[in-house]
Amino acid sequence: MLVRACVVVAVAGLVAGAVACGTEPVGVESCKAIEHARCENAASCGIDLDRPVHRGDTPSQDVGACKRFYDTACLHGLAAPTDPGAIAVQACVDAINTTPDCEIVKAPEKHPSCAFLIPPAPPPPPPPPVDADASSDAATD
Repeated sequence: MLVRACVVVAVAGLVAGAVACGTEPVGVESCKAIEHARCENAASCGIDLDRPVHRGDTPSQDVGACKRFYDTACLHGLAAPTDPGAIAVQACVDAINTTPDCEIVKAPEKHPSCAFLIPPAPPPPPPPPVDADASSDAATD
């Protein structure tokens, strides 16, 4: 009976760990909404949409190619740990669409409405391991 309980606890721990450390992308649709707004505003800001390379002779074909590119690129999601939500994303998209300064189209993360696009800081490195032999030697010197 005790062995069965231990197995159940171990399996539950593995399942909880797998769920907590999932690899699902965060904010795929949010990413697409923001990047589509950037694609639509790029031409009016003088941003070249020739990249990624595509076949298109008109600005609308360039915008369409830009959107298709980000439909795929956004499958990785946002760098944010959580999706900022529809209200925050819409505020960012509105800022991209209405702010006359083209810097927001070039780097939306620098605008306060889109600050959630800044990736979180990496965790600090772990402290170096303490060598038990070296610390005991130092204490006796």
